Amino acid sequence: MHAVVSGAGVAGLALAGRLALDGWSVEVVERAAAPRASGYLVDFFGPGFDAAERMGLLPGLRARAESFEELRSVDAVGRVRARLPISLVERAVQGRSLTILRPQIVAALSEALPGAVRMRWGTQVEAVHDDGTAAHVLLSDGERVAADLLVGEDGVGSRVRQLVWGPARGFVRPLGELTAVAWIGDDGRLHDDLGGKVAMQLEQDRQLVVAPLGETEVTGFAVLRGVGAADARGAIRGMGALGRRAVQGVRDPYVDAVAQTVVEPWVRGRVVLLGDACAAVSLLAGQGASLAIAGAERLAEELAFARHPSDVTAGLAAFERDWRPVIEREQARGRRAQATFAPHTRLEVEAQRAVWRAAALPGVAHLVARAAGGITKPR
Repeated sequence: MHAVVSGAGVAGLALAGRLALDGWSVEVVERAAAPRASGYLVDFFGPGFDAAERMGLLPGLRARAESFEELRSVDAVGRVRARLPISLVERAVQGRSLTILRPQIVAALSEALPGAVRMRWGTQVEAVHDDGTAAHVLLSDGERVAADLLVGEDGVGSRVRQLVWGPARGFVRPLGELTAVAWIGDDGRLHDDLGGKVAMQLEQDRQLVVAPLGETEVTGFAVLRGVGAADARGAIRGMGALGRRAVQGVRDPYVDAVAQTVVEPWVRGRVVLLGDACAAVSLLAGQGASLAIAGAERLAEELAFARHPSDVTAGLAAFERDWRPVIEREQARGRRAQATFAPHTRLEVEAQRAVWRAAALPGVAHLVARAAGGITKPR
């Protein structure tokens, strides 16, 4: 059996590796010339952590994970207003959580790929024809490939979804006029001042998180309401002391609208959508990378014993039937989380700050972690 996977993201690489181990021949096409250097610092836990353990991926992920001592809430002039020891969070999830840059998840998955997986960088799907027994794919380099399965794991703006399902309108649903920004910066002084701790600032319609990386780098993450990509840097700088320092030395910025994808069905013939192409929960849900790996494993399990085209069809149907309720639940949670990430009213801001003030009280750590917005989100 042969599969073409469009997209070298978390879900695509996890699926390619697992299918190859199950005896499939797999080729991954990715329109970018190389993996993206920037990306969010995320908490990796939940179903994806369990799936990564079963798939033998945890050692590679652990080797690339970051470690922090404390999460601090600061105000506009840089004063520390509340503290949350990361050890409280680790105990809450019994150590089954990693804090890691999303590009490092991709790197770990790439390293774990069996040699039989063919990677085709700088290539994208140009046309698809499904004749009922195979998906015939025309690639941008002119090659035509007949596949038993075509997987669209090519992001919110999925090329495969556009070709097979139609334009993005109706499938992509922005959340609350929110813009997300992630970057890496070269700033040894800020790195040292952070001292192994993560700083978080929450304001009306704004949230900023800054953390040290390696020896001299920092990573920043911001959620901004009502701010376009062109104005994002200025909006972050305008948040005060932390914002001004955070945007110095910015390298590899990544800016995108906060959105979900809602597609029905996920399967059309021999084509299936996976990950953000059909099931983006948005960064507000805090489970994107975890669900990507867990969803890839679920799809691979349904296809593990496919030896005939009808087996593939049945496996795809079972995957959507079982996995869609999981995604819909997480998407609902993401929609409810807008007030946590970028509170729109003064009342919402004060509610979040009250949670932080209670951080030292027993049983409150998990609530504060949700309010932190991207560094610690146990549940």
